Amino acid sequence: MKKFVACLLMITLAFGIAGCNSSDIPEETTQISQESAAASMTADEWIDFIADKVPFDDTMTKVGAEQAKAVYGIYEEDGYTGDCALYISTMATPEEIAVFTADDALSLDDLYKKIEDRLSLQKESYADYAPQEVPKLESAVIKIVGDKIIVVVSADNALALEIIK
Repeated sequence: MKKFVACLLMITLAFGIAGCNSSDIPEETTQISQESAAASMTADEWIDFIADKVPFDDTMTKVGAEQAKAVYGIYEEDGYTGDCALYISTMATPEEIAVFTADDALSLDDLYKKIEDRLSLQKESYADYAPQEVPKLESAVIKIVGDKIIVVVSADNALALEIIK
């Protein structure tokens, strides 16, 4: 009798699971799982993800972590060991994608300040060099996702922000 009840229960469960579809899953649950997946992405995964979806006017080159840190004014004495990645343009435009993961040495606030400093310098440089590029810098995306801070300067910053969200 126990085996019969167990089999009946398993059959009922199987039909119940088969009857579920994605429309039965609450939207909040889907959003939470997407946010968890986004927060667990590495810096390299983020920049590749964004580079595949956002248009750029310039040729983009992926550089190593050491160059990424140097570009953003993060020096050895800062003690930063977080995961970071950078796609950078040829410098004909200010376009780039950067992702930095906060660590014990540099918090998200510290990284945010470094990013603001970088963007300010870029605005000053491009104001004289290529003033038509300054709007890209003025609308640059700086978004915090989990323990990462993402920076995008592109031909379509509004699209970049939507993709990151």
